[in-house]
Amino acid sequence: SSTLCQHSAAGLPPSPGMGRKLKRFLLQYDPPGIGLEVAEGDEVKVVHKDLPPASQIRSTEDILTEVDRIIEEDDMLTKKRHKPAMIVLLGRLYQMDVDTIANNQTDDEAANSPKGGAAVADSSPASLLQEGCTVCLTGLQAPLAVHNGELGVLTKSRPEKGKFEVQMNGGGEVKVKGIEHVVLCAPKQMPLAVGVGVVIRGLRNHTELNGCLGRVVECHEETHRFEVRATESGQLFRVKQENLVHIDHTFLPPAAPKASAASAMGASTHGSADGSPDRQGEDDLFEVGAKVELQGLKTAMAYNGQQAEVLSVDRARSRYEIKLTDGSVKTIRSENVKLVSKANKSPRGVHRARKEGGTKAADRGM
Repeated sequence: SSTLCQHSAAGLPPSPGMGRKLKRFLLQYDPPGIGLEVAEGDEVKVVHKDLPPASQIRSTEDILTEVDRIIEEDDMLTKKRHKPAMIVLLGRLYQMDVDTIANNQTDDEAANSPKGGAAVADSSPASLLQEGCTVCLTGLQAPLAVHNGELGVLTKSRPEKGKFEVQMNGGGEVKVKGIEHVVLCAPKQMPLAVGVGVVIRGLRNHTELNGCLGRVVECHEETHRFEVRATESGQLFRVKQENLVHIDHTFLPPAAPKASAASAMGASTHGSADGSPDRQGEDDLFEVGAKVELQGLKTAMAYNGQQAEVLSVDRARSRYEIKLTDGSVKTIRSENVKLVSKANKSPRGVHRARKEGGTKAADRGM
């Protein structure tokens, strides 16, 4: 089914030709297209323009080509008045950063216009949250927290008051207060790739991560998993593709500083978020209480092969606190342990990373 999002054209100069007035643009995400809502006398109609699939739009030059084509096809549109706004809209549709070229177009047109009146579409998140758009919920508190990471369609949108109503895909309607809890989903045809914004969803073992916003930093095609850095904490998670929602980059907050030097070491040194309830393999984050075997130690080779119990997880530093069979407690890198047996029961609060510098003084690293 098609998904239409409305984008106001308020502030655009009156369009030439036959008394027609452009009221607003409507973006159709699936399949890609753009609609021009036009008022002509007492009649309002939508003129639809087909756009290529995302696979055929590989650069900002391709976007400029499509914008020029649409403008040339309709005498109501002009490059001087409408090109910058349309560049912004198509950039959003195809998830490309076009702000620079849109601003350049605006500057050029303003310099050549005696009135300096080139208009640019509003690119703020609030302007994108229009009725009919598919959105993802995030950051909700109890009792609405169960909806974090879930998808729905906006049925009522009042961004100026921060009030929204969402028809959830799983059924039921949710009323949300606060624009920070509603993010626009990217078009379905847009693939996940390094740099795109995502929301974690559908996790059953680690429900506290549902609704977490992040950015893809690495793709593992062979395992269909993605390394995601959370924008708020800077932590890395390895997540299955089905547990990610691709979102419009406009809704990503500024990236947080990396939690520590260990956070930049890559995927192999970090735990993962996994939506499968019965999977907790060697490449996943072991729970507190799990039995592990030490391996790959070079400076303390005598410990290789010994078993220990996981006492806590320091996700930010990519380390475990473990208790050996002789009762001693040590910290160890995640790549130096493998799972022997899962924990019988996960204590509440498991997997929460300790604060930076929170390692006990008695700990001795390996």
